[in-house]
Amino acid sequence: MKEIIKLSFGSSRENFDQVVEMNGEQFHVRGLGANYDFDLALEIVKRYASECDAFALSGFILDIKVGKETYVHHMVKKIREAAQGKPVLDGNMLRKAAIPWAMKKYLEQDKHFLSNKTIAFYTGLVQWSFLPFFDEYQCHLLFGDLFFSLGIPVSIDGMKGLETFLKINAPLLSRMKLNKKVIRDFSSYQTKNKLMQPFLDADIFFVTESQLKFTELNDLRGKTVVIDRLTEENEKKIFQAKADRILNLFPINTHDNQLSSSVIEAILSVTRGNGFVSEEDILENLQETQIRPVMHESSNKQLGHDQFAFIIHPLSKSQIAQIPGLEFLKKTPLLDVAENVASKLPGYHYCQITGIKSDFNGKEVTGDLYLLPSTPKMLLTNPTEKVYDALNSICEMAHKKGAKLIGLGAYTKIVGDAGITVNRRSPIPVTTGNSLSSAATLWAASYGIDKMGLVKKSNNHYHGTCMIIGATGSIGKVCARILSKQWNKVVVVAPRPYKVLELVSQLKEFAPETEIIGTTNPNKYSPESDLIITSTSAQGERVLDIDLVKPGCVICDVSRPFDISLEDAARRPDVLIIASGEVDLPGDVKVQKTIGLEGETVYACLAETALLTMEGTFESFSLSRELSYEKVVQIDRLSRKHGIRLSSIMGHTGEISELEIASCRELAIQKLATSIIPD
Repeated sequence: MKEIIKLSFGSSRENFDQVVEMNGEQFHVRGLGANYDFDLALEIVKRYASECDAFALSGFILDIKVGKETYVHHMVKKIREAAQGKPVLDGNMLRKAAIPWAMKKYLEQDKHFLSNKTIAFYTGLVQWSFLPFFDEYQCHLLFGDLFFSLGIPVSIDGMKGLETFLKINAPLLSRMKLNKKVIRDFSSYQTKNKLMQPFLDADIFFVTESQLKFTELNDLRGKTVVIDRLTEENEKKIFQAKADRILNLFPINTHDNQLSSSVIEAILSVTRGNGFVSEEDILENLQETQIRPVMHESSNKQLGHDQFAFIIHPLSKSQIAQIPGLEFLKKTPLLDVAENVASKLPGYHYCQITGIKSDFNGKEVTGDLYLLPSTPKMLLTNPTEKVYDALNSICEMAHKKGAKLIGLGAYTKIVGDAGITVNRRSPIPVTTGNSLSSAATLWAASYGIDKMGLVKKSNNHYHGTCMIIGATGSIGKVCARILSKQWNKVVVVAPRPYKVLELVSQLKEFAPETEIIGTTNPNKYSPESDLIITSTSAQGERVLDIDLVKPGCVICDVSRPFDISLEDAARRPDVLIIASGEVDLPGDVKVQKTIGLEGETVYACLAETALLTMEGTFESFSLSRELSYEKVVQIDRLSRKHGIRLSSIMGHTGEISELEIASCRELAIQKLATSIIPD
C-alpha cells in the first residue's frame, strides 16, 4: 500500500492516520502538523522520507510564477532537499488542470454562470495558474491578496493588478518567515471601507478548502461561492455567511475529509510510478472517475418572487414624444431630430409588471421593463456594435436588479444576429420570445378562421390555402412548418428567391402531403388565400395589395410596426385583420405604464420571458433567426400549463368584438357571392 505524508504547517491537533480510497485503490495517508514550526516540519520530512512515497503539503507557500520568473520559498527548497527525491506536492497542478475542466463541465448546464460576472478571489496567489481561463467569459476579476496576505484592506482589480502585486511582492513572499496564520476577517470591512467595496459586491466568490480555514467570510447574501472541495463543516460555514449557492467543483468522497487537493495530487503521482503527474494525467483521471461539479442551494434561501426583465422601444417617431422629458416635441416639427438624438440616449428602467401568478403552482414572478429610446429605423441604421452595447448595458442593469432572464422586444431581437451576440455578452440568459410569438400567432389564426367559419375543416385540418409573408424569418419559418401540417396548400413568400426555394424544399420533405408553393410576389396568391400571416421587418412599408385579398380572409399581422396600415385595414371591412401576438398573463396582473396595448394585455414575446421564469427555466430559449419547431410545441404546452391565454382579439384600434367579426363575415359572404369565379 502506498504511503503518503500530508504535512501541514498548522496545528498537530488535527493529526490523523487512516486509509483512504480513491478510484478503487487504497492508500495509507498520515496527517502531521508542524505547529507553525518550520524546524519541526523539516524534521518530519527527514524522518519519513525513506518510509513514504510522496509528501502532500498544506499551508506552505510553494512556487510563485510571475511571467517567466519562478520564486520558490526558501523553506520549501529545504523541504524538497530533505525529501530525498520523493514528490513534494501542494495540489497546484491539480487546480491548474482540473478547475478549468470542472468549470467547463458546469457551464454545460448553466451557460451564463460566468458570463460578464464579477468574480472575487480571496487570494489569487495560488489560483494564478488557471486565471486566464476566465478571459473568454468576459469576467471582471477582483482579488483580496493585499488583505489576505498582508492585512491591507484594499482589493486588487484585474489580472494586471494581481500581476503587479506579485511582481512587487513575490521576492518578499519567497523569503518571508512562515508564522502562525492570522484569520482574515473580510466581514469587518462590509460597510466601512470603500476600497474593499468592489470586492465585497462581486457576484461570485472563489475560495479553496485550505484558504477557507483562515478566512472569516463577508456577508454572502445573494452570492454564489465556488470551492474546490466541500466538506460538511465548510458547507455549514459558507451557508452561515448567508450564501445562496455553493458550487462544489470536486465532490470526491465528500465524507472523507482527508482527500484534499494536495493529497489527491500525491495519490495520482504515486500511481504513475515515476512520481511525476502531468496535466494530461489529471484530466484522464477525471474523465475515468466521471466526477461532475455539484451545485448546493441554501435551505434558508428566501424564495421570494423570481424576476425577469424585458426590453421595449418606441415603434414610431410619434412615440418618441412619450419619453419623459421629450413630451414638448409632440406638437413641433423636430421629431426627425429627436428620433436621431433619442437613439444616442442610454436605456433606462421604464416600469414594473406585478401580480403574475402561475395557474399551475401559484408561483409569482415580477417583470422589470426597460426602454431603449430608439425607433426601428434607428435600430437598423445605427452601427450594430453600438446597439449591442446599449442592449448589454440594459442586461447589466437587469442583472444587478435581480433579473434571472431578459427578453428582447420588437426590433431589438432583429438587430445584427438576432440576439446571439447580446446573449453571449449578457450576464443573464437572453430570449427573443419568438417561440411564444409563433404559438400565439397560430392561436390567433385558428381563432379567427374558426370564428369566420368560411373554411371547411375536418380532423383539425383546413381545406384551403394559407400564405406566410416573411416566411424565411424566425417566426415565419416555424409558422410555415406547423401550418404545412394543417392546411391543404401553403404559400411561402420572401424577397430572396434562393431562400424561398430552400424553404419550399424543407417543407415538402416535412409535409409531403401538402401542396407547397414559393414566391416573391404575395399578390399572385392573395386572391385565393384564406389565411395570411405577415411577419416581416418592412418597418410599415406595404407588403401586399389589400385590394387583391380574398373576401373573408383572416390576416394575422405579427410585425411591429404593422405590415397592414390602418388605412388599408379600413378599406377592407370584409377582411378580418388581427394584430397577432397579444396574450393575457395569469394572476392579478398590473402594468405600471402603457406599453401600447389595452389593459393588462402584453406582447407574446414578453409573455415568453415571464412564462420561462414561472417554469424556472432560465435559458436562452428562443434565439437567432432559426426557431425550433420542438420549442414552439413546448412553449405552447407550458402556456397551457401556467395559464397564459390569447387575449381578446385585437385590431389596429383595439379589441375586435364578436359583433365586428360577425359583420366582417356577412360582408365577406356577400362579396364572395358576387365574385366572378374563374373556370
